[in-house]
Amino acid sequence: MRQFTVDAHISCEHLFYTKQQQAIKNMRINSSLSIHPRDFSMKNRVCKAVLTIGIPASLGSLLMSISQIVVNSQMASFGDMAVAGIGVAMKVTMITGMICIGFGQGVQPLLGFCVGARLWERFKKIMRFSLVFSFALSTVMTVICYLFTNQIVSVFLTDSVAFDYAVEFTQILLTTSFLFGVFYVLSNALQAMGAASAALIINLSRQGIIYIPAVFLLKYLIGVSGLAWAQPVADLLSTILVIFLYRKTVKHMEKS
Repeated sequence: MRQFTVDAHISCEHLFYTKQQQAIKNMRINSSLSIHPRDFSMKNRVCKAVLTIGIPASLGSLLMSISQIVVNSQMASFGDMAVAGIGVAMKVTMITGMICIGFGQGVQPLLGFCVGARLWERFKKIMRFSLVFSFALSTVMTVICYLFTNQIVSVFLTDSVAFDYAVEFTQILLTTSFLFGVFYVLSNALQAMGAASAALIINLSRQGIIYIPAVFLLKYLIGVSGLAWAQPVADLLSTILVIFLYRKTVKHMEKS
């Protein structure tokens, strides 16, 4: 009996090994994936597709840095403590923002698969869940950050003047951070659908076309608080814009 079991085990291993080697051989013969230089090609719109998704995201990251330089330079006229305050306030708001960015980027491949396969019902189900979940997530994170603003800011600042600036600016920035979830899901959905123009407009608007002019205008109208209010204004207008562009893109793709 023991000899039979050993023989059977050896036979199974031999069969598995043979099948595995055959599968590997077939993969080598039939696979279209290659890293050899002679197989490199810019045909079939591969390069265009990569740039369509990559350029809007890259410009968004670039403008984020540029806009921060602009707001810090404008805030410098109110003193170093104001600059320190807005810096910490932005970090607190990023607690919600980065989580929502990660969720939006995570759902993008799922949406891309659905668009490629023309599975519009599944696409809509994923979008409904993503929008509800991301909105709830960003709202909860906003409430937590708002309730514990003083405790979070105190980790970074001890100076009383800088602390007061940071608390004030944080409360201002948190007024629209509950919209982060919806904004990032919709903006990533536009990229998943290959809507390069719409995605580009959104990435340029939130940190550039809307935000930077708002910085100068609200500083002139309100003063130091206006520099903080520029971001909520940009967030609100950008969210309205992304909703409009998303609905327009979906209707166009369903018809086509």
